[in-house]
Amino acid sequence: MMGRTNSTYRNHLDSFIETFRPFRKGLRQEKKQYLDALWEKAHRYASAGAYMNPANPGLPAMISIMVGLQEDIDKIEERLDSIEDSIE
Repeated sequence: MMGRTNSTYRNHLDSFIETFRPFRKGLRQEKKQYLDALWEKAHRYASAGAYMNPANPGLPAMISIMVGLQEDIDKIEERLDSIEDSIE
């Protein structure tokens, strides 16, 4: 008998994202890009999610998205501070 291959966290994440296909289909065309951007954030931090070895990828996916959003917020705040400093 051949050895078994366990699915990776990324495989589980892709399957989790796939369950949202009907949700994505229900979104207006101009809103789909925002959902896609969130899933990209989940993929960006997939290596961190894999450390949890979760049975359900939903929680680490949502935390990954939040980390990515916080990173975006911090970058925007830094840019805003820089712009404000240059105006003063």
